[in-house]
Formats: sequence, C-alpha cells, structure tokens
Amino acid sequence: MVRIYEDLRAVQRRLGAVQAVVALAVAALVVYFWHLQVIRGKSFRDQAENNRTRTLPIPAPRGPLFDRKGRILAENRSSFNVVVTTERKDELGGALERLSKLVSFDPGEVREHLNTQGPRFRSVVVKADASEEDVAAVEARRLEEPEASVDVVPLRSYPLGVGLAHSLGYVGEISDRQLESGAFEGFEPGNIVGQAGVELQYNRRLMGKDGLRRIEVNSRGVEVSEATRVTPVDGPRADLTIDLDLQKAVVDAMAGQSGSVVAIDPNTGEVLAYVSTPAFDPNSFSLGIKSAEWGALLRDPEKPLLNRPIQGGYAPGSTFKILNALAALQERVITPQTKFHCPGYLSVYNTIFRCHKEGGHGTVDMTQAIALSCNVYFYNVGIRLEIERLSRYAHMLGLAQPTGIDLPHEIPGLFQDPEWKMRTQKARWFPAETVSVAIGQAMSVTPVQLLRVAAAVANGGKLVTPHLMKAIGGRPVEYPPPRDLGFRPEVVAAVRDAMIAVVNGGTGGRARLDGIQVAGKTGSAQVVTHARLETNKHAREYRRWRGRSSRATSA
Repeated sequence: MVRIYEDLRAVQRRLGAVQAVVALAVAALVVYFWHLQVIRGKSFRDQAENNRTRTLPIPAPRGPLFDRKGRILAENRSSFNVVVTTERKDELGGALERLSKLVSFDPGEVREHLNTQGPRFRSVVVKADASEEDVAAVEARRLEEPEASVDVVPLRSYPLGVGLAHSLGYVGEISDRQLESGAFEGFEPGNIVGQAGVELQYNRRLMGKDGLRRIEVNSRGVEVSEATRVTPVDGPRADLTIDLDLQKAVVDAMAGQSGSVVAIDPNTGEVLAYVSTPAFDPNSFSLGIKSAEWGALLRDPEKPLLNRPIQGGYAPGSTFKILNALAALQERVITPQTKFHCPGYLSVYNTIFRCHKEGGHGTVDMTQAIALSCNVYFYNVGIRLEIERLSRYAHMLGLAQPTGIDLPHEIPGLFQDPEWKMRTQKARWFPAETVSVAIGQAMSVTPVQLLRVAAAVANGGKLVTPHLMKAIGGRPVEYPPPRDLGFRPEVVAAVRDAMIAVVNGGTGGRARLDGIQVAGKTGSAQVVTHARLETNKHAREYRRWRGRSSRATSA
C-alpha cells in the first residue's frame, strides 16, 4: 500500500511538471500572438496593404529656359514611354520577349540597364519617346499583355540643338557618382537631373515638385485601378542673358570650324552669346544616349564635349600685351609716347628673342606696338616691369583663377612666376623667363579670362563676373558687382585707343565694320600637337569690342 502511494506521488510530480511546461508554452504563445496582433499589427497591416497598393512618382517638368527677349531656349514636350511592370523579376524576361514582338526594342539592352538589386515590384522603361504607332500597338493588346503600359512624361527639348549645347548643357538620368555626392542629397535612382551647363549649375532651382499616383495592383503586380493622384508642380521659368539672334549669327559664323566665341556686355558681365565648337546635340541625352554614340563623343579627337571658353587652357600669346601695357602704364614704367627700336630681335641674357616680323618694325611707340603686335617692344617693357609686377597685375585682372561664371567645371588656368616655379619645381626663376611671359608664353588662360581683361579696358577698368542667368521664377539672380581695379582713367584710355588702332590700321583689319567703332587685339601662340611643335600652325585668338553696341567679344 505504501509503495502504491509513493508511485502515485511520483506520477503526480511528473504530471505537474508537464502541466507547468504546457502552461508556460500556452503563456508564451499568448504573449507572442499579442505581440503580433497588438505591437506589430500596424506594421503587418501596412505590409499587406503594400502588397495591394503602390505609390508611383509623376515626374514634374523642369522650368523652361528663355533668352533675354523671352524666346524659348529649352522646353518640355510630352513624350510616351512604353513600360513593363511585373511583381516577380523572374517573370520580367518573358514579358520583355513578348512585348518586343509588338514594339521595336532590344530586350537584352533593357536587361543590361536594369539593376539586379531592388524591390520585388519592377517598373521598367523599355522604349522612351515611343511613336504613336507603338502606343496604339500596346494599348490594343492590354488584355493579352497586362504587364505593358504607356506613361506620358515630360521630355527636355532644345530647339537650337548643338548651337547652345555648352551653355545650356543637357539632362539625363542621375548617375551612381552623383547619388553619392552631397550636391544630390535626397535624389533617388532614376531621377532626371542636369548633367552639364546651366542645367547642372541651377539643377535644384529648375526642378519642379514631382506628383504621385497611388495604384492598386493584382497578384502579378499589374495595375488594376488608381486610388489617388497628386498633380506635379512645374519648375519655375528661367530667363537667361543670351540673345538668340546673336547666338544664331555666331553659330552660323563658326560652322565647320573649331574654336569658341563668347560675347558679353562689358559693363554688367551678361553673356550675350556663347559658342564652343565642335559641339554635341543635347537632345540625344534627353532620350538616354546610346553607348555607341557616347563612346564616339569620347573618342572624337576634336573633343566636342570640351567646353572651350571655360575649360580650354591656351597660351594667350600677343593678346597678353594688353595686360602688359596696362601694368606698365599704371606703374609709370612707360607712357603712350615711350619708344623702342625693333630690328626684328632682342639680344638679352645671352639669348636671342625674335619678333614675328623678321625685318623688324623700326622705332615704335606703345600704340604702334600694340597695333602691329611688336614683340621686341614688349620684351623691353616686360624686362623693366619685372616678373613680380607682371604677376601681380595678371592675378588682379583675373588670370590663374576661376572667373566665377555660372557654369560648372571651370578651370583656373596657370600663370608661371617665381613663387609657382619654386612651389612646383623647387627651382629659382631666371630673368630670361620674364621675357617669354611678357608676350604671353609660359602661362595658360581660358578665353573667358581674357574676355574679362578686354571688358575691363572697355568699361573703364572694372572687373566683371560673366554670367548667363538673369532670373529664376521672376526673381533676379545676384552676382558680385563689377570691381574697380584702380587704374587711372588715362591708362585705360591709352590702351583702348591702341586696341582701336589694331582694327583700323594694324593686325586686326579684318574686324573693321563700316559705321561701327571696333577695338581688339590679335594673338597667336605655338601649339604642341602629338608631341611635336607645329611651326606652321598657330592658335589664333582675338579679343574685341564694338563701341556703339557696348559689346565685348572673345573669339
């Protein structure tokens, strides 16, 4: 009897342990279910809703660009994109193959462009700027091919094409490098942004505010209805300083030639015309440029992507004599009447420095020396000024530094002086090097930098900031005011008269215009091409202004 009682107690203990375990398990399940339904209930409801609804952006049109007289430079037109949408990526290939029988496109190219990572829901543009025939074919087969649809999107259009490529720039899909940049913080893959020129410089200010569509989809991820739509807000209108008539005239004049032309108002710095040739068609980028076309642009030896006015570094040659004369007159090293004899060369520092005219110019004063572009005269002036003062005036007039023009990727240029040589080469400066600097060698400048020097002579000695944007959304864009450089009026007047003489009786006679006073300065510099010196070719530059219209031009 005692043994039976002891066995019963053992069974009861085991049963109690089992009951305790079961009770704990039930309690754990109750807590877990409570956590799922109460604590995480909202999250699961949102996930369930997201399996049924999608939020899609509606791209906002960028602000249109107008010239100074209100004529269109860049606009947006409605374009059709053929889109494939599928819930599962493994279904995307089949959808692309079927759609390629209706619309002409390369399924392999679309797959290559498609990022392999990302959410399950995919909406892929298979053909941008589709024709009306493509749209009709897709819409007619919506029941058979529910994954295919047509979106209406704004497409950037540039009516003048290559004629404004380097000033306006172009737009395109944001790159991975841009996504990592702080300048594009808040942007997402697939966004269309400015990639060059004004479009890039003022990208955020030109963009509108995207709208959205909230749609319901079926189990295949195909849209079945639209629940909500928020209309996008267009980007603001932007007014540029460009004069379209002048721009077209310059484009026609530069047809088939390599070079650049920039015209500004010398009193304000407003850019009236801006051309760099050869160029590219910015409309090609709006559609998404093909890799073959992009590769051809990169390989082109004429460098059509190079924005020459702000990215082309050139030795200014004899155009630098204007700066040399300004410095020498201001420092009272010479007067306009100071004369030097030019026999065709100058022997100094055990070196022969030659003039471009083999027989020499004879005895000339400053005005004649600029008009005839006499090297020997300015060899003498440079020796008397010395490199320190030449360097100081070069920097004061904006060389070896960005001009501040409102275009991206401007280069600063280079001016060689004792400080630069010691810093970069750990070597001292030799006096003979000053002679080369005096006629515009041993330095690299951009056309826009030299244009500012010409504008300073035209406006009485003020350094302006070149710019292309007048107003955005009706609000003027602010720029630094012209800076007075402190030249005496008679100094600027003497150099201005000499530049007029260049056109009226000197080396720039081809620029003479009946009834209009034109001033300018020609210049040439030796160019090294393919690792050899081209002695029979010159990079010719010309700086001028037309007095009656108060317009400064760099060509």
